[in-house]
Amino acid sequence: MGAAQDRQEAQAGSSGSPQRRQYRGTLRDERAADTRERIVAAARELFASRGFTGTTVAVIAKHAGVATPTVYAVFNSKSEIMRELVSRLEVEADSQRWHARVEAEIDPRRKLEWYAAWHRTLFATGRDVLAAALDAGGDPVVLDLREQGDRKAQAWLEPIIAALAAAGVLAPGLTQQQALDRGLMLSSVELYFRATKGRGWSDEDYQQWLTELLHHQLVASPDESDDDN
Repeated sequence: MGAAQDRQEAQAGSSGSPQRRQYRGTLRDERAADTRERIVAAARELFASRGFTGTTVAVIAKHAGVATPTVYAVFNSKSEIMRELVSRLEVEADSQRWHARVEAEIDPRRKLEWYAAWHRTLFATGRDVLAAALDAGGDPVVLDLREQGDRKAQAWLEPIIAALAAAGVLAPGLTQQQALDRGLMLSSVELYFRATKGRGWSDEDYQQWLTELLHHQLVASPDESDDDN
């Protein structure tokens, strides 16, 4: 029915009024968007239950109610569906609001706390997608996504480290690069899953632990910062 309907719409569009052609084009766009969303939703559900490696494009197609060639036409590969899912995580976690909160904070120590809270929110919101990405192993697209994620985390943390250094509260003997490296390692998604999935911690437990550890590793104690001043 779909192919016949498309032919009918094309014929009507070519012979109809501009308004009718615009309506037909809008209808096709809406159908394409709906198909894309069904594929993404099906893949996310299957990745969560079967893992990335245990999910095939054929199974995604069946779960989405479309033909397998349709999935390939929309996304080209299973890895590209993962790219789409990861690209949506920051929006789902309200990245812009968190970033504005970090930037507006005057106290650099509090900036570090907001950084920990942001990571908790991002990881908790995208737990299923991130777990599937880790399951993907050496998939080239997923490896590229992880590198992009590392760069974004660095872009978040660099100005916070600079603010700590400017305020004279960076831990003694620690360069800004060393502080950045420590912060990035401590806030990795692998440690999040080790804590929550591996040890049964709540997301609140993880956030508190990360906040305390970042302060301990990166921030001078009150006595040390007083001595520097």
